[in-house]
Amino acid sequence: MTTIERIDVAKGHEGDIAVTIVDTDVHPLPVSVDVLKSYAPAEWVDKIWPTGNAVTPVPHFYDTPDSYKTMSLRLDAAPPNGGFAGSDPDFAAKQLLLDAGVSIAMLEPMCDAQLPQAEHVLKSTYNDWLADVWLDRHNAHGRWRGSVSVSAQAPEQAAREVERWAGHPYMAQVLMTPQTRGIPFGNPHFDPLYEAAARNGLPVATHLMGQTPFELIPLYPVGNPAHWHDFFASWPLLYVSHLMSLVFDGAFDRHPDLRVVFVEGGFTWAMPVMSRMDRIWEARRGDLPHVRRRPSEYVREHVRFTTQPLEDTDTVGFRAYLEMMDLGENLMFSTDYPHWSYDSPTYAINRFPADQRERIMRGNATALYGLPATVKALPGER
Repeated sequence: MTTIERIDVAKGHEGDIAVTIVDTDVHPLPVSVDVLKSYAPAEWVDKIWPTGNAVTPVPHFYDTPDSYKTMSLRLDAAPPNGGFAGSDPDFAAKQLLLDAGVSIAMLEPMCDAQLPQAEHVLKSTYNDWLADVWLDRHNAHGRWRGSVSVSAQAPEQAAREVERWAGHPYMAQVLMTPQTRGIPFGNPHFDPLYEAAARNGLPVATHLMGQTPFELIPLYPVGNPAHWHDFFASWPLLYVSHLMSLVFDGAFDRHPDLRVVFVEGGFTWAMPVMSRMDRIWEARRGDLPHVRRRPSEYVREHVRFTTQPLEDTDTVGFRAYLEMMDLGENLMFSTDYPHWSYDSPTYAINRFPADQRERIMRGNATALYGLPATVKALPGER
């Protein structure tokens, strides 16, 4: 019996298996740009793709010198019949669901555009493609869950897009870029989107997007980073800024049912930031009368963090640090499949404290997304 199988979850009906692992960060790709174009409004096809305003899969900078060849994707994840890794739902199911033992996977397409209307149309197009290919035609097992991609630049249109997909049985969250052109997440600019998402019970996830490391950031008060290495190391700073804004600018008071997921930005920074926010609030709480509770309480109730990329540190020391952080209720396991920086379940689970493993690998995501306790088994899976 493997370590993962020792997670104590009740078995379901005959033909079903227990949900033991929920992967909250999986990146599907269309087979080709032409396939994606077939889902776009005809009047927009020639406006979006020839301009270079859309990211539809093209090579981009990533933390590997061969990224221009691999798109930062695992070479072994390329489908046998050709194409990009992550472009074949059935092959991805074999690798991720059957071989790696993931029970349910959250799909998060990476797409953005420079101009607000073009970005809205592009993301709407991705939603149609994702729903048709991954959530309908290749989801007989019901184990793919989708993200409603929306434009942070156009919150009113984003809200309408949420409403368009809110009734879909497999759309589980809203997805937006954190590169918001200088508008922090707590700004009322996003209220129409947050209101629609919260009213429909859909968490709002955010994941960095873009063709280059320096596109639409900048991360630093002193300007853009000079190297990819600067960018990758400072990526969490973008999330720190948005987290502080969500709390201090009152987004969670305006939207008490809002839940936010920070994807692939690490999480070891969260506890020090929460502690610092608490100390500042205690000393100057009169300046923020709308922040009625300790900032850390807002974070614990409203915010979740995905685990990949896990810190590459001593396992025992890392587990001790996680116990000290006491964020077991706020972490959700993720692999980042099919990127080469993938964290396998068997690698990740043993890095978490024993009493937090079930919550991180399954329980927190199941509660947040309202996922079932059992799923349909794939052929040969037991």
